[in-house]
Amino acid sequence: MARLKRRVRHAAAVCGFILLSAASAAAQQSPTPQPPLPFAPDWALLAGWDVYVKKGCGQCHGVRSGSEGRSAPDLARIASGTGFFDLGAAIWNHLPLMGAKMREKGIERPTLTPLELSNVLAFIFTAQYRDETGNAKTGERLFTSKSCVQCHSVGGKGGNVGPALDSLKRMNSPVLVAARMWSHGARMAETMKAKGIERPSFKGNELVDIIAYITTAAKDPGGDTAQVVPGTPERGEALFRDKQCASCHAIAGKGGKVGPELGRAHHVSLTQFAGLMWNHGPAMWSKMKERSIEPPQLSGQEMADIVAYLYTTHYFDPAAGNSARGQQLVQAKGCVACHSVGGKGGKAAGDFAKSNVVGAPAPLISAMWNHSREMEDQAQKAGITLPTLKGQELADISAYFRTLTRGASTRSAK
Repeated sequence: MARLKRRVRHAAAVCGFILLSAASAAAQQSPTPQPPLPFAPDWALLAGWDVYVKKGCGQCHGVRSGSEGRSAPDLARIASGTGFFDLGAAIWNHLPLMGAKMREKGIERPTLTPLELSNVLAFIFTAQYRDETGNAKTGERLFTSKSCVQCHSVGGKGGNVGPALDSLKRMNSPVLVAARMWSHGARMAETMKAKGIERPSFKGNELVDIIAYITTAAKDPGGDTAQVVPGTPERGEALFRDKQCASCHAIAGKGGKVGPELGRAHHVSLTQFAGLMWNHGPAMWSKMKERSIEPPQLSGQEMADIVAYLYTTHYFDPAAGNSARGQQLVQAKGCVACHSVGGKGGKAAGDFAKSNVVGAPAPLISAMWNHSREMEDQAQKAGITLPTLKGQELADISAYFRTLTRGASTRSAK
């Protein structure tokens, strides 16, 4: 994680002036700032890491750090859904259990500003983007069983049909290896077919393990280390178009229909995504040939950018929400047992129509967190259970609350 921070800080320093200008322009265009995206231009994954550390989240949760001494799940290994509202709902749903664990450990529940809340959600969302640390021993077995050893050598052992792989030792990210596999994939497939070698496929962390073996067993070739920084969705979107990916694949319904729609099912690490590309390579190359499209060559950084784009493209999917459904949910979920709306409902908690924090998603979710202890106490006194929420339901409720605050603003302006 320290290495990730150094990479991101380096990139942010290089791009700082441009990023600050973009952020300033975005702020001028929108009266209600959108929560930051996990990657550039906001680099919320780094800001979220700082929140994670300073607010003491690491006392219970780990991030690819093993389970020893941890009483809560590793944030890099949880199913974090497709985006912002899914994560917000997941935090709300687990608040009673988290609250009980905090009280048990004597931990004071920290408060979160809307920006801190947005950043820590972005950090959790991107925690799975970075690869697991592979198992070199497992990778060595896979390197043989997947027939890689028949063509490639590592540390002087293996075939010589393809290039030796020792140079990969000086690459700072597995995605550089994955990019080479993709760019040379069609040629590799032809060679394997000619030699009667079955083309392997990869699942789970198999490719990560193989890369761990290569970088462990390889002889250090010397020279500079090849670098990749976390991807930038804006660059990835441009590459997705320029490399003609969009001619076959759609994103959020826009694009080609030859291949499957991308984005929703691709909340996986860089190297796992590369494994998926490798597995589907022959089918993709065949379709490209039919359409007279040359398979695109990708550098490691380009692949990182494209994956960042696919990774975040659905982050704010339900952001619009449905206010009519939200109004129904406020009733159905029992919110009005404690809260009122325009003076109608419970009196134990505030009136949503008069609230100055429910008019935007990030302040709403941070308020749910900050007042959770009080809400838990009130629910216990009333003998009720706090309702659970799905991401879309939280988006709908947020949309409904925005109509209340807009109405209040209009009335006060008159």
